[in-house]
Amino acid sequence: MKAITFLGANVAHETTYVLADGREHTAPYFGVALARFLPDLTMRVFVTERAKEMHLERFLSLVEDSVVDVQPVDIPNGGNDAELWRIFQAVVDAVEPEEAVVFDITHGFRSLPFLSFLAAAYLRVVKKIQLEAVLYGNFEARDQSVTPHRAPVIDLTRFVELFDWMVGADRFVRFGDARDLARLLHARHQSIKPDPSTAGKAALSTWNDSPVKKTAGSLTRASRALRVVRPAEAMDASERICRQLPAALETSAALAQPFALLGDHVLASFAPIALSAEAQKADPLRALTTERALIGWYLERNQIFQAVALAREWLVSWVMTRLGMQDDLLKKGAREAVERALGLELQKRKAKSSAAPAKEALLDLGGLPSLDEVVQLYGDLGDLRNDLMHAGKREQALPSDEVEKRAKALHRRLEALLC
Repeated sequence: MKAITFLGANVAHETTYVLADGREHTAPYFGVALARFLPDLTMRVFVTERAKEMHLERFLSLVEDSVVDVQPVDIPNGGNDAELWRIFQAVVDAVEPEEAVVFDITHGFRSLPFLSFLAAAYLRVVKKIQLEAVLYGNFEARDQSVTPHRAPVIDLTRFVELFDWMVGADRFVRFGDARDLARLLHARHQSIKPDPSTAGKAALSTWNDSPVKKTAGSLTRASRALRVVRPAEAMDASERICRQLPAALETSAALAQPFALLGDHVLASFAPIALSAEAQKADPLRALTTERALIGWYLERNQIFQAVALAREWLVSWVMTRLGMQDDLLKKGAREAVERALGLELQKRKAKSSAAPAKEALLDLGGLPSLDEVVQLYGDLGDLRNDLMHAGKREQALPSDEVEKRAKALHRRLEALLC
């Protein structure tokens, strides 16, 4: 394991540093105590010129018997933007890909603790390091009633993990993809799993039935269904999220504080597209209305391909429902019959055909309200879907900005159809 530590140009005080588990060590620098707490460390000590003159020799003498390898790294004072970038790059260069790393920010001067946080977050993504801990020997909160003073050691690792929640939140807000949030919730839930060798069955059952676990599973399911355009499953999973989330938020206030802060936004995002499988079956019109809301949900999150694919299928379902075929919405033959009828009506209007084939029995669409608009909308949706499916590999393919404009215009026309 590698330790990244800093020495500042301040007076060093002999201090007893105390870990949360009760272990303690007295030293003038927390890095020395860290070397005792974690055996077999390699260590990189970041020092400015002034800190090197004041402390480096003494520091090295105190850790040389405890660490496998210790090397000083010269850094500038960080007095301007260019020097701050040099410090950041020095920290990044000192760490190898996939290393296990612990950061000590106790003696960092000025903005160094902040840069250390950013470097830790950056390295977790770019070099995929295993961040063991970010530790701070809190000298300001020391107990001064004893000599030497006793300072608690604070583990700030979970605050670095806040960057993960920020990325997950951004991905969810912009694209509606909650997979990262679900993964983080699941990881937090796993972190409190009772020890099977000591915990009773009741404790294990309570943990396994946790609302946090259920919500994480529903978030994963909803995101997967939304990604591959499975509206019925997406609506059912969204309903489960809305039902499970309040209890999960009560639990997660301490377990996953960042998720608790996102709770209201998650609920507001899934509520418009939430409808259980049972409700979908019992009330096809309500299911149709909710599914149309899902088309708008996709468009709001710039998922144009999914929106257009669903819109075209939604229109077929709408026609079937208006014709009293709601029990056959998932039957291939019934959907194809409606598509053929709509296609032939479209051909007639384009003057490509004046009559239906004599041997083909067609559905009567004459009773549909706004038939001309429905047929034209079917054709326009089909054209746009085909344009997307062919990935622009045809003559007169629409430019990307026009695709988005047309998709939104078609959605407005769908919203005018009565459910």
